[in-house]
Amino acid sequence: MPNKHRPAQVGDTIAAIDMGSNSFHLAIARVMENNVQILHRVKQRVSLAEGMDDRGNLADAAMERGWACLAQFAQRLQESRISDLRLVATYALRQAPNRQPFLEHARTIINAPIEVIPGREEARLIFHGVSHAEELDVPTLVIDIGGGSTELIIGQDGEPFQLESLNMGCVSFHDRFFHDGKLSQKRFEKAIVAAQQQLEPLLERYQQQGWQAALGTSGTNKALTQVCASEFDKTLITRKSLEKLLLKLVEAGHIDKMGMDYLSDTRRPVLPAGLAVLLGCFRALEIDEMGFCDAALREGVIFEMANRAPQASVCQDTVEAMQRLYHVDTRHARRVAETACHLYRAQPGYDEELEELLFWGGQLHEVGLALNSKGVQRHSGYILANSNMAGFHLEQQQLLAFLGRWHRKRLDECEPPSLQLARNSQLQALLVSLRLAVIWHLGRRHHVDLPSVSWEKKGLELTLPQALSDDALLTADLEQETEHLKTAGWALKLIPGEAPA
Repeated sequence: MPNKHRPAQVGDTIAAIDMGSNSFHLAIARVMENNVQILHRVKQRVSLAEGMDDRGNLADAAMERGWACLAQFAQRLQESRISDLRLVATYALRQAPNRQPFLEHARTIINAPIEVIPGREEARLIFHGVSHAEELDVPTLVIDIGGGSTELIIGQDGEPFQLESLNMGCVSFHDRFFHDGKLSQKRFEKAIVAAQQQLEPLLERYQQQGWQAALGTSGTNKALTQVCASEFDKTLITRKSLEKLLLKLVEAGHIDKMGMDYLSDTRRPVLPAGLAVLLGCFRALEIDEMGFCDAALREGVIFEMANRAPQASVCQDTVEAMQRLYHVDTRHARRVAETACHLYRAQPGYDEELEELLFWGGQLHEVGLALNSKGVQRHSGYILANSNMAGFHLEQQQLLAFLGRWHRKRLDECEPPSLQLARNSQLQALLVSLRLAVIWHLGRRHHVDLPSVSWEKKGLELTLPQALSDDALLTADLEQETEHLKTAGWALKLIPGEAPA
């Protein structure tokens, strides 16, 4: 299926913005022959996760800081000739029920879609960045500690074997364990045990996979690498150094008395929390030492932008893997997907990127059959909403889950999700296209002529091929669909095909 983004050309200047829970990062790069040259990096501490309430809502002050940072980035981007820009958002916006108002205003500041990516997709992109910056010729454990989440990946060369994202980070642990600045052995042990609890479900799987080297990325690991060098004369982060640092901080008793003035004023307050998270990882995974890599999420996004084909391939690989996992009838699924796209292309609001998602939605609409044929649409919706889908960001996955959930039967309670990616009218047009395609191929009938369609604002006319005008079963199914669509405010008019003169 088509991708509306043209592949980056040699000489193009591209940019990526990583909207993290602690810091926002801007990277600007030039596409070279078989490589990418980073031209400029900007990092600004925003602490978007700071002050989140019990439900995970972003604080007003944090949103204001985020918008102000994006305004500065927008000004910087105006000074460069950018061919393509991609924005990804992580834990804080992933968790926040009130993310939509933040994203809507952010879109007015930087006129580009913001991809809120799932945790394992964040992990995949982090590894993508590390594997381009470092030669990972042995199985390597990569640990990225962010403001709200920690990603752990095992991989070699460019292939990740294990991907995981855990809800623990330097900002969230600071708010939870060190919010008043006091440092004690008891508080550290509580934080470390909390990190170990997060790690428990993956321990056996990761230990069985195994690794021969470990690398840390992002701000917390960079700061701890600097501390190990300055305080203990170590070029690597070692477990012994981290344990010594814990004792040093306990002795200081308060964040304001830690010293270490070589760290930035924004990094020092969250260092104890980051230390607790990393020590939890070292103790649970029995790590003795770890190197540091300066590349992380933003570089992963940049490298993927430099060649769009792999990103689309990742999505298609994910779709095919899910089809295998759930024993999907791929021949039937492809016919349904192709027919849905045929109908959708006639829609006045046609969008090439949405067509690509509709195609994938058609390929996956029957994944729920693996659970039960009764209520397959509910099962499909659940699977698509809750699976780890590499290559897809959160809104794309929500769209696929919406299509899977409502691809058949009644629409009384159907409520399209609120997305940046597509307006409600576009989501409804995608759904109508898929539902009609499903009906067209009921009973696995594939060698049938396709209908022609004429779209209106909240309705459509479907002209049946003459050969199918007398198909009583198809007509009955379409008449029933007319009633289903009526409950969602759509009008479907059926026009019999005319016999050739």
